[in-house]
Amino acid sequence: MGSHILKISSIRAESGIVPRLTVRWLMIAAATIFAFWPTWNNLWRSTVDGTAIGFVFVLPLLCLVTAVGTDLRRGPELPIHDRETDKIVGGIGLLVALGMQALLMPRFAENYELMHIDVLSAWIFVWGAAVLMFGLRPVNRYWLIWLAPMVLSPLFYRTLATELGGTRFAYSVIMVFVASAATTIAVSRTWKRGLVAFLVSTGLGTALVYYLSHQYPTVPLFIIQLFPTVGIALLVGALFYLYERRGKSLKPFDRPLRNPSTKSSNWTIVFVFGVAILMFLTPLPNQQSLAISQGPPATADPRLVVPAGWSQLSTEEFDWPRRYFGSTSTLTRQTIRADTPNPAWDALMRPRTVQMDVLQVRRPTTLAVYPSSSTYELQNARVSPTVQVELTRGVTAEMYTIVDDNLLLTWSNLNFIWTRGDGAAQRVSLITVDNHEPDAYFPEPSPSMASNGSNSLALLLRGKSSTEDNESQYKDLGMLEAVGRLIVEAQQW
Repeated sequence: MGSHILKISSIRAESGIVPRLTVRWLMIAAATIFAFWPTWNNLWRSTVDGTAIGFVFVLPLLCLVTAVGTDLRRGPELPIHDRETDKIVGGIGLLVALGMQALLMPRFAENYELMHIDVLSAWIFVWGAAVLMFGLRPVNRYWLIWLAPMVLSPLFYRTLATELGGTRFAYSVIMVFVASAATTIAVSRTWKRGLVAFLVSTGLGTALVYYLSHQYPTVPLFIIQLFPTVGIALLVGALFYLYERRGKSLKPFDRPLRNPSTKSSNWTIVFVFGVAILMFLTPLPNQQSLAISQGPPATADPRLVVPAGWSQLSTEEFDWPRRYFGSTSTLTRQTIRADTPNPAWDALMRPRTVQMDVLQVRRPTTLAVYPSSSTYELQNARVSPTVQVELTRGVTAEMYTIVDDNLLLTWSNLNFIWTRGDGAAQRVSLITVDNHEPDAYFPEPSPSMASNGSNSLALLLRGKSSTEDNESQYKDLGMLEAVGRLIVEAQQW
C-alpha cells in the first residue's frame, strides 16, 4: 500500500516537473525570438534568396538531437547549485550578448552579411538566459552542444566552405560533418560506439548530399543543408537507441525526473526580457546601401563595351570568384586609358588610366556578403565614407577612396550594381589612382579576408576611426562620374 502511494506521488511529481521545464524553455525561446526578430527576418530572406546562411536554422535542430541523446545516456546529477554564481554568470552572459549587438556589430557594419555577429550574440543570449533559469551546472553539462554553434560561426562556415571549393556540395558536406559530430555526442556511451556512429553518419550523409547536389542542381541550398543532415542524425540516433534498448522497455526516460533545484524569480524573468527589449531596439547595420539598377540586356561576353574616347589596353580573367560567389561567377579586369588628356583630370596633361573590374554573379544577394572593398588586397588601408553618384539611365553608383599608408597612394573606387536581363547581376568597379604615371600601381582583385586581418584587428581594438579616412577630398569624383556615364551609355540598351 505504501509503495503504491509513493508511486502515485512520484507520477504526480513528474507530471508537474514537465510543465515547469517547458514553461522555462518557452520563455527563453520567446525572449530570443523577440530580441533578435530583425535578425531572423534578415536570415530567412537571405536563405530564400539562395545564400548559404540557412545553416543557422539547422544548427538548433542538431543541438536538440544531441541534447536528447545526451540526456538519455547520462544519469541524473546531484542538485548542487550556487544561486549567486548562477545569477552573476547568467547576467554576464546576457550583457556580453547585448554588448556584441550594440557595440561590436556596428564596428563591422560593412561586413555584417559576412560575419553575422548577431547570430553569435543570439546563441550567447540563450546560454545566459538558460543559466539564469536552470543554473550553471545543468547548463554546462551540455558544454559541447553550446560550443559547437559558437565555433561554427557564419564567418568560419563561409571561410571553410570557400577553402573546400565554394560549391553547393562543399557547403552541405560541412553540415554533414556537424550532424555526424552531433550524433556521436548523442550516442557515445563508449568511444567505439561514437566512432561507429560518426563513420556511419558521415558516409550516409555524404552520399545523400552528393546525390542531391548533382541530381537536383536547382534545389534550394537550404533543402540540402537541412534534410540530409537532420534526417541522418535522427536515423542513426534512433538505430543506436533501439539497439541499446533491445529486450528492454522503449520508454525514453526510465528514471524519475527531478524537479528543477533552481527557482526562477520574477526579477530573473524581468531581467531576461528587459535585455531582450534592449536588443530588439538595437538596429541592424544597413545591409545593402547601394541600390541595384536595371541594366542592359545580357550578352554572351560579360565584359563591358569600352566607350568612345577610351582605348582598352588589356584584359585579365580571375577564377577565384567561383569559390566565393558561385560556380558561374566571373571577374574580368579591363584596363582602359583616355585617348586624349584632359587638363581637369591631370595638370601635366597625362592621359588617365582606369581599371574597370566587372564581377558577374548569378544571385545579387551574394554581392552584399562580400562588399567591393573586401575583394582587393588592402593592408593598413583607410577607407572614406561613400558618396552617392547618379549616373544615367537610372543607374546609381557610390564612390569612396582608399588610402594606403604603406605605399602612400590613394585609390578612388566608383562602383554600381545592375541586373542584366536573365537575372544575373554585375558589380562594375572603376578604379583610379592619384599616381597618374602609366605604370602606376593598382590594387589586385583578390580574396582579402586574410590580408585585411590587420585592419579587422585595428577595427576591433580601436574602433572605426582607425580604418576610416574622414579627410578625403574625392579628387577624381568628377572624372569617375563622367567615365561612369560614358560606360553606361556605351552598352547595348
